[in-house]
Amino acid sequence: MNIKEAEILMQAGVLKTPSIKKHETEEGWVVTLDGKHKMNPTLETARGQVRVFKRLDAAVGVLFDLGFEKINVVR
Repeated sequence: MNIKEAEILMQAGVLKTPSIKKHETEEGWVVTLDGKHKMNPTLETARGQVRVFKRLDAAVGVLFDLGFEKINVVR
């Protein structure tokens, strides 16, 4: 899902606490948004590719901007 879809799902109240984890192949961080939806839970770019954040604070900032108060970070 992209940021716009995540905003809509957040407003609908269907997202659980997000997780940020280390990307397996690239250097960076990936955001997962689980919840009561049938969309791909990984945050994606506008072109549908997995969005990889170079810095952890950038990923956290996006999630705080979406309205999350609690975030899980997994190494």
